[in-house]
Amino acid sequence: MRAVAAPLTLVLSMLFSLAACAQDSGQFKEGQHYQVLSQAVPQKDDSRIEVTELFWYGCGHCYHFEPILKSWKSEIPEDVALLKIPAIWQPVMEVHARMFYVADAMGVLDKMHTPIFSAINNQRKMFATRDGRDWDPDLKAIEELFNANGADGAKAAKLMNSFAINSRVKQGMANQRAYQLSGTPEVVVAGKYRISSSLPGFKGKSNGQQLMLEVADYLIEKERAERG
Repeated sequence: MRAVAAPLTLVLSMLFSLAACAQDSGQFKEGQHYQVLSQAVPQKDDSRIEVTELFWYGCGHCYHFEPILKSWKSEIPEDVALLKIPAIWQPVMEVHARMFYVADAMGVLDKMHTPIFSAINNQRKMFATRDGRDWDPDLKAIEELFNANGADGAKAAKLMNSFAINSRVKQGMANQRAYQLSGTPEVVVAGKYRISSSLPGFKGKSNGQQLMLEVADYLIEKERAERG
């Protein structure tokens, strides 16, 4: 059978499409949209590509990023896992990080994550009492919040200063340093690439948080290709 030549318009259309794809695949640049960590941080599960969000419950940007991230999570493939690490660089942040780790340890993080965010950002509750420079957990307020959302508040209050939670706080802070955290929210892909909206490629972008996840998708594909 003799081949039939494609119309010139179809050929040109295909060439333009290929050029556009080539341009899209290289639109995100190191130093502009992401940074390569000086030393990769080992993943918990090497069978998947881990995407780690570093956040703070008291961060308004993190609060607005949460529904965007939740929507993105609902569509990720099975070889990708979304993890979260609460950032700590001041005492009150440690109190909030402990609330995250307590909810996770109790198996109620899905139930408590949004209420903690909402209580801090909308109701301006701190769940901590201040003594000079130090902040201590407000155990009564924490117990009430957990109870109000169908979790065991007394157990949550008891766990706040437990050895297990202390260990998780220390590990989280070690990971934070390894990820070279500079602000919140930030996203790390495969323990290698850090995405921050403070990088030059995000300047002036009204959709910066959505763009962060587009960069994450790009880096997931990059990591998947490197793994073969």
